[in-house]
Amino acid sequence: MSFDASLTSWTSDSGAVLVPTGCPHDARSAKTVATALNAWIGGEFSVLDGLTGEPLWLADSHSRSDWTLRAELCREVARRDRVEFIEEDDPVIVVAMPLAGPKDHRFVAVGGFLSRAADRAGDIERIVAQLGGDAQFAANWASRQTPLAPSVLRRLADLALARWAADQMVEQLEEEVEKLSVHLASTFEEISLLYRLTQNLKLSSNDVELGQRALEWLSEVVPAEGLALQFIVNDDAGQMASNSRTQPVLLTHGDCRVDNAQFTRLVEQLGLGALNRPVVVNRPSYGDDEWVAPGVNELVIVPVAEGERLFGWLAAFNHNQGLEFGSAEASLISSVGTMLGIHSGNIDLYQQQAELLAGVVRAMTSAIDAKDPYTRGHSDRVARVSVRLAKELGCDAETLKTIYFSGLLHDIGKIGINDEVLRKPGKLSEAEFEHIKTHVEIGYRILADLHPMAHFLPVVLHHHEAWDGSGYPHGLAAEHIPYLARIVAVADAYDAMASDRPYRPGMDDAKLDAVIRSGAGKQWDADVVEAFFRARDDIRALSRRDGKKGEMTEWNWS
Repeated sequence: MSFDASLTSWTSDSGAVLVPTGCPHDARSAKTVATALNAWIGGEFSVLDGLTGEPLWLADSHSRSDWTLRAELCREVARRDRVEFIEEDDPVIVVAMPLAGPKDHRFVAVGGFLSRAADRAGDIERIVAQLGGDAQFAANWASRQTPLAPSVLRRLADLALARWAADQMVEQLEEEVEKLSVHLASTFEEISLLYRLTQNLKLSSNDVELGQRALEWLSEVVPAEGLALQFIVNDDAGQMASNSRTQPVLLTHGDCRVDNAQFTRLVEQLGLGALNRPVVVNRPSYGDDEWVAPGVNELVIVPVAEGERLFGWLAAFNHNQGLEFGSAEASLISSVGTMLGIHSGNIDLYQQQAELLAGVVRAMTSAIDAKDPYTRGHSDRVARVSVRLAKELGCDAETLKTIYFSGLLHDIGKIGINDEVLRKPGKLSEAEFEHIKTHVEIGYRILADLHPMAHFLPVVLHHHEAWDGSGYPHGLAAEHIPYLARIVAVADAYDAMASDRPYRPGMDDAKLDAVIRSGAGKQWDADVVEAFFRARDDIRALSRRDGKKGEMTEWNWS
């Protein structure tokens, strides 16, 4: 194999890949282009760099040609971005096709074809002139060709370009989906880790419960008549207050001698801030008219904070032995305040991470709504109705969370359904219905690589299965259908029938009830249908209520 740097001579004894020294482009990509075009159109293709004109992959039949002029012609083809016949000498046609390569690089594929059988005098000589080599080489090449009329060849080339562009778009979308999947998986894993840590490390389900217990425990070791913990409203821009409080909350134990308003004024009078160390006040020097906490003679107060984030204040009032508070009491109370601050910070961080995941899921459901505005809000209503049904069936809190997210994501595969089919106002044809049925498998593939979301997948894939086995995609029957999918199936059918569509109004309650009742044991699990009728009034109210901001992150499902 050799390459003349002046591009006047490319030679190859074996027809192998030819890559110039220093060429920055991957020859495997060029070979992929050539292989695809060979399969779609036939013939034999070589591939050049559209910017420099340098050959990246040469077919064996082209390796004997002089590519100097063709290189310049191919650069022009890349600039014009359209199929061109760069050489025509009956019966030989040389076609050049511009294609997009990786990272916005441009390739130009070049292939030689016969416009008719090479059976006339002089044909072999013209082939030799176009392709190089000798008469035997030209005859062998001609015997492998299927003649194509120029108009047919041009149409095939245009179709191949369209196919290539479509395949490139699919690859790009698959990469984007993969990136989204990795991001979602990473985010969800972080939330799950935080959730497990808080479950294992905290002693109560929220900061108020833990705070009240902390006061009780402190009372056993701190010699104080009263203890108080005030959680404040966090007004820091961009920060979320613990539990989204709208006013301070005061917890007390024993005789603390102050109410909520007095505690707030006490903090202001002492000039406290989040970075304050423990403040100890023994025999306050304020006059009787100035001191905002009458009856408080000894005081230790510490911030409940995480770094610069202030969540509240923890205080001990009046030494129960008539002594002064010292560094030992201050250090112990400060340690507890730090623990409560970290705990509150963890709650906030967990809520923010949960909101992030919720926002991503909400964005995905919004994408479905954007494709089909006539069913806007469907996923949210199905999620809420599914939770109500699951509660009626006695599901635990963890299952309620799972079914809520599953309900939100059950139709995520409709992102891949053609808009004209999804938005069709009339009855679907058989082919259109078969197409729309694929949304369950599309949704499954979108989420399949998100391992932490594996428990949502049964609903996404199987919410259109039927109790009698007539559903899709797998024709599962009875208890072979995942339990949560059976619940969501009833919620999904209810909302579909109850909601207005541009081509029909929502079904009235009596008719809807009759349809669901008649489907018990046929279309749907009879136990779920019974639960529907027990909770029917709540379900109707839920279906009429818009989803509230933050509802997805409220995981106290009791």
